[in-house]
Amino acid sequence: MDLASWLMIGILGGAFLFGIWFMLMRSDDRELRTMSLQRRDAKRKGAPDFSQAHDEFSKKLAEVEDYLNTKRRNERALLIAKEEAKKEVEEEIARKALEEERARQAAIEEEEARLKAEYETKRQQELDEARRLAEEREAERLAEEQRLNDEKEEERQRELAAEEDERQSQILALEESEVMEEMMENEAAVDELEERLEREGAKSSEVQISLMWDNYNDLDLHVLCPSGERIHGGNKTSECGGELDVDANVRPETKKPVENIVWPDFAAPPGDYKVYVHHYKKHKKRRSKDPTKFRVVVNAGGVKKHYEGELTHGDPIMLVCEFSLEAPEERDTRTDKEKEKAIMEEEAKKIAEEERIAIELEEMRQEELAAAEEERLAEIVANEADELESIKATQKALQELKQRLEREGGLSSDVQISLIWNNYNDLDLHVVCPSGERIHGGNRESACGGILDVDANVRPETKKPVENVVWPEGKAPGGTYKAYVHHYKKHKKRRSKDPTKFQVICNAGGEILEYEGSISSGDPIMLISEFTIEDPETREKMAKEAQDKLAAIESGDWDGQEEDPNEGINDDLLNRLGDVLESDDEENQE
Repeated sequence: MDLASWLMIGILGGAFLFGIWFMLMRSDDRELRTMSLQRRDAKRKGAPDFSQAHDEFSKKLAEVEDYLNTKRRNERALLIAKEEAKKEVEEEIARKALEEERARQAAIEEEEARLKAEYETKRQQELDEARRLAEEREAERLAEEQRLNDEKEEERQRELAAEEDERQSQILALEESEVMEEMMENEAAVDELEERLEREGAKSSEVQISLMWDNYNDLDLHVLCPSGERIHGGNKTSECGGELDVDANVRPETKKPVENIVWPDFAAPPGDYKVYVHHYKKHKKRRSKDPTKFRVVVNAGGVKKHYEGELTHGDPIMLVCEFSLEAPEERDTRTDKEKEKAIMEEEAKKIAEEERIAIELEEMRQEELAAAEEERLAEIVANEADELESIKATQKALQELKQRLEREGGLSSDVQISLIWNNYNDLDLHVVCPSGERIHGGNRESACGGILDVDANVRPETKKPVENVVWPEGKAPGGTYKAYVHHYKKHKKRRSKDPTKFQVICNAGGEILEYEGSISSGDPIMLISEFTIEDPETREKMAKEAQDKLAAIESGDWDGQEEDPNEGINDDLLNRLGDVLESDDEENQE
């Protein structure tokens, strides 16, 4: 038992004895009172007095009580001493047991270390022996393999010698053919380049870099000069004399574009040049698909080289080639030597080439050129027809949209997205603003000022519905806009069947974009258009410049030269658009 238990027993025992003593004292008190009364009565009656005897009895009882209390305290102290002695003995035993256990554990660890050392020594000896045997076997195997390889190599060398003789003969024949084909391709490329440069009124020089491709997409030519300055559409003239004098397809103007950078008057500085091509924009023109193949022609001081590649919109800018240019006087000397060497090599090739092959290749070339020219002319005619048809279809859609908006009291602006379809079904137009907010039937007005002012066929009211999202004139924020179409409900009306064909017409800051599609009830929401516009200040500046240019054209003050190629006008396309509009007006009058 612990000390707390003994203390509890002592307290309870003391309480018990105190209770007995208290009861005895009360009993004595009653007896004393009784005896006092009896003494008084006895005095009155002459009885004997017991008060002295009672006092003696109380003294004896107090002495007994003191003796018992002293005895209990001694017993309690003795028990506490015994418990402490017992606890000390137990702690001593535990300490000795712990020391013995530590000694035993140290002996075990020492024995384990000794056994481990013996095992490691034995294992290392076995590994050394195994390694020695493996090295001997490996040496024997390598010697045997070397012998077999030597025999095989001798056989292979004999076969390679025979194959090399045959290959060299084939290479000679192939090189002659490839040289002729490459010469023909380079001649065709040079002719095509000269034709395009002449068409654009471009310059030529002894250091010149040109880029050609064959669709309406906008590719940009970048050249890094030795000084570190970069020549491109945003920096057309460098301090070292370089000039970008042709920047094509900023608008989709031609399917045979060219860009050209020159250093006139032998002014190109010596050093290292780097040529890059960047796919800047994919114009929404028919048959203008990616990837776009291109050819770069570099005239590095009289040495002309051709490079080919292809790019898709969104690809990073591509490093096409690098070349080093010497000082002009060194270039002149080197150019003369290279010209002489090229002339001698060309004469040797012409002498080695058989006349019959040259005639056949020339005939094939003429046939291919004739076929290519015929295909190009047919493609030009088809593109013109497609452009006219597209312009006419766009004009018809704009007239239909105008009629429906006037009927519904809808607004128009420089940034506007409209949806039209031709049945009683409920299609919804959703527009995601540059801020990420979505405009639709449940959120008709955005924080950036966009508003859905016409929401059609919530009930089946019209077979010529229109939905329209518009921003106040000149207030639409710059950024990327996305237009979606959702088939919300198929009303139970006659002749309202799915799929429902629709048209989405976007006015992207003055550029009209038209899209067609079809959707059925239950289809997921469909992304139709995505376009990016400049901020309002830039749009206002561009609009003012365009108005000034049109006013100059109407007044006859415009000389036909554009100050900025980025703001050029395709006169041929404008003329054809005028013809189409005039024909439409005549049809409407009829």
